[in-house]
Amino acid sequence: MSRAESMAAAAVYLSEAVAALAGAVVTLARLDLYDAVDVVRSVQRPVEGLSQDISLAATAAHRAERPEFYDESGRFVGPYGKGKN
Repeated sequence: MSRAESMAAAAVYLSEAVAALAGAVVTLARLDLYDAVDVVRSVQRPVEGLSQDISLAATAAHRAERPEFYDESGRFVGPYGKGKN
């Protein structure tokens, strides 16, 4: 597994964790457990930031490993190059 693939997998897991924490906030709020909501939100914020950072790093790693998949401005064009997707 390449560095880009590992980071992409981590980004997916972190994204799922963020979604699960958001669901926990909703459930706890419905149960009027606001102290618990505060605790979950205090965990959720750093996980969201980490998720974004890892996602950006995964994109950068993929761009470094497979520059042929990107055009001159850094946009993903896929394995077939410009205008062929």
